[in-house]
Amino acid sequence: MVQSFLILMFILLLNLILFKNNQFIAEKLNLFDKPDSRRKLHLEQIALNGGIFFFFNIFLIFLCDYLFNNLHVSLFFEFKNEFKIVYFILTCLFLLLLGIIDDKISLRPLTKTSLSIILFASFLIMNKNFYIMELKFETINKVIDLFNLSFIFTVVCFAVLQITLNMYDGINLQSSFYYITLAIFFLLISENFGLKLFCFFIIFYLFFFSFYNFKGKIFLGDNGVYLFSFIYSLILINIYNTTKFLYVENILILVLFPFLDLMRLFLLRLKNNNNPFEGDRNHIQHILIKKFGLIKSNLILIFPLIISMILFHSMNIDLLIILFFKIIIYLFLIKQK
Repeated sequence: MVQSFLILMFILLLNLILFKNNQFIAEKLNLFDKPDSRRKLHLEQIALNGGIFFFFNIFLIFLCDYLFNNLHVSLFFEFKNEFKIVYFILTCLFLLLLGIIDDKISLRPLTKTSLSIILFASFLIMNKNFYIMELKFETINKVIDLFNLSFIFTVVCFAVLQITLNMYDGINLQSSFYYITLAIFFLLISENFGLKLFCFFIIFYLFFFSFYNFKGKIFLGDNGVYLFSFIYSLILINIYNTTKFLYVENILILVLFPFLDLMRLFLLRLKNNNNPFEGDRNHIQHILIKKFGLIKSNLILIFPLIISMILFHSMNIDLLIILFFKIIIYLFLIKQK
């Protein structure tokens, strides 16, 4: 407990320094999200430091974990030696740099996805424990072995979650509320002390970020979404592979709104002969904010996730029923124009 408290104090000091110098850092890096008249809601340029600050938090967590915390966090991810930890940090760094470049010059979708896939593949080659070897379905009580497809399938899952969460990041507090909710869920369902500690530190950072994000001082940017999607992919896969808490249906419930919005927008843009990867203001968050405002929109988006997590974790309710009702709720919400 003493070691964990020390890490928390270091993280507190780190974030106080980082967020106090948020504008200065963004100016030095020339890293801003500039308003336009087409799809961005803000009126002034906003610092895109969310991923950079998160990376420093990750680096500090794993450094302190290695130096004086008995590798509790590292061992949850099965990083059992210095090489594994360094390789993980380097992967995070390269994803961060890719996101920063994307924020600066808007890389083509195929380019950034291809580069991300290369990073995911290289990480998985060195960390085979993150392979998804089988698909476990609770509702039909069936397990499907992936055999030689496990590597490809896992890489695709990393890439799909990255794209999905990137498209779901659109209004202040939206992503941070979503990531906080997932982190709290992981913290509560897992008995692994390392994961609990890591999720607590993530939540601690996200509260800092949410405060400044609400004030319109900072965005996650692509660099932040790329990092969070990678970290959450690792957590989901590790829990899925090593416990009986998660099945395919559970994971679908957790990512359902972002995934449904991705599929709806992709099909809608194709129908209208538009580029399916071109941004617009037809996302679910944009639909809701016009009618309900910022705070209510975020509560509307996060409330079904919280309820569904309570239902499938604490009550004996069929997961397909929860999935069905979440789909109905989503369809109802996108009609609120």
